[in-house]
Amino acid sequence: MTPIRRLPRHPHPHPGESLSSWLMRLSHANAQRLSYLTTHLTDNPNFWHSDPDRHLRAEIFPALTTATGLSEARLRELMLPQFVGTLFDRLHPQAATRWALPYAKRLYAGQRGGAVYCPRCLEEKSGPFLRLSWRLSFATVCPEHQLVLRESCPHCGAFFAPHLNDLGKGKDWSLEKRLPFGWCPQCECDLRGTGEPAGPEELAFQQRLTEALSTGRMAWDHLDHVPALEGFDVMHQVLSLLFLAGPWKAVQDVTGLPVPASPPARPNRTFEDFTFEDRRLLLAGLRFLVSDWPARFVAVCTTARLTRKPLVVNMPVIPAWYDEVADRFSRANGRRPYKRIPLAEHLDLDGIAARRAQATKPRERRRWEVLWHYHQQPEALPVARRLGMSWDFVARTVNRYNLYGPDWMNDANRARSFGRRRLLDEAQELELQTYIAASPGKPSNAELQDWCEARIGHRPDSSTLWMYRRGVAHTRLGRRARPSASEATDLFSPRDREDEET
Repeated sequence: MTPIRRLPRHPHPHPGESLSSWLMRLSHANAQRLSYLTTHLTDNPNFWHSDPDRHLRAEIFPALTTATGLSEARLRELMLPQFVGTLFDRLHPQAATRWALPYAKRLYAGQRGGAVYCPRCLEEKSGPFLRLSWRLSFATVCPEHQLVLRESCPHCGAFFAPHLNDLGKGKDWSLEKRLPFGWCPQCECDLRGTGEPAGPEELAFQQRLTEALSTGRMAWDHLDHVPALEGFDVMHQVLSLLFLAGPWKAVQDVTGLPVPASPPARPNRTFEDFTFEDRRLLLAGLRFLVSDWPARFVAVCTTARLTRKPLVVNMPVIPAWYDEVADRFSRANGRRPYKRIPLAEHLDLDGIAARRAQATKPRERRRWEVLWHYHQQPEALPVARRLGMSWDFVARTVNRYNLYGPDWMNDANRARSFGRRRLLDEAQELELQTYIAASPGKPSNAELQDWCEARIGHRPDSSTLWMYRRGVAHTRLGRRARPSASEATDLFSPRDREDEET
């Protein structure tokens, strides 16, 4: 690999810019083809086959820092992983992730949309750039210019792909003064100018979601502010309900929204698979369902005759406030309520939180986490769903905490009783070992069964006899226990000793 040197020109990123946008501006500033520049910096000719806004290998950051002078922390501010913990719990480098728009599988020649743009943002005199927020699937309007975003050319319909302006057209960046963002790579039409004005409800809803990303709390009707991650998970789950004909028909009867024009054909489709216009329709339905929570949501689910399952399917962690609403549609309504186990007053909530912070083992920390949530909501089922655990584990943790106290949390297994299922007592085991060692030949299984039947009244199976031949007591350790070297020598027959030496 050629040694990396400082590039002649290295423009600083704009606030809110994406890493892919900055790399395109970097190549333009240094009059280099984008693919040539990234191959030189990363030693990877297929760099753009993956999504640089999602993931970069650790060894790439030092090369970019050397070439541009930007710190690794500043580069990470241009990437989507900064939203982990507020928008999604984790971000896979390539797999589909909620709220993250995918690039095409082959970025330069892909036929799938993913990038969007604002026509007014592309004509800024200070220099156009692509916002990182445009990579999020709920971004449909530009809050600065109050225009609806676009994902394709208004003239030829080609997807917005500024990367294509860099390849295959013989362009010389030393003579090209325009950045590659402002024109269509297919028909060369100018993408800048005016656009469709956005509605006030659409602007307000997107502002609500954007504020949740920055504050970590999301405003929700008739509820206190909920954690942003819980709010985004519930909204994405509600969007999946709108893929079904029944709920969408119920929403359509009230709002008059049209049916999505081109829904994805594959059965395991997600919100990010829909076209931009269809995503706007689905978000309009989402705004209707989450307003006046949960009255509208319950009315639509009742009209569509939904059960609990589609409301919570594929949700690894179900927030308690959403689970309470979803449980109204359970087929088990009318059942007896779950038994509530009162929590013993060994520690208060602050004491449990302190012990959780002091825990050194993952299992111990998980038990204190269960107790911390259970202290606030003493029901095993909601706590189990919130933490992604089984109901039995939560109930067992609470019962043992009540019985054995806080000290049990450090070593929970010591409270478990393992009965020693002994076939022979110690005197009989010693007598059997003496009998086996004194026999001139190796006793057969039938002879050992006769010996045991004369003393305990029944004939043991061959596995039990095998353990006694090896000098192993009949306990829960079973075949994993091994005798010492001296005991093995005394108990083995001459043929066994030869096999061991071999």
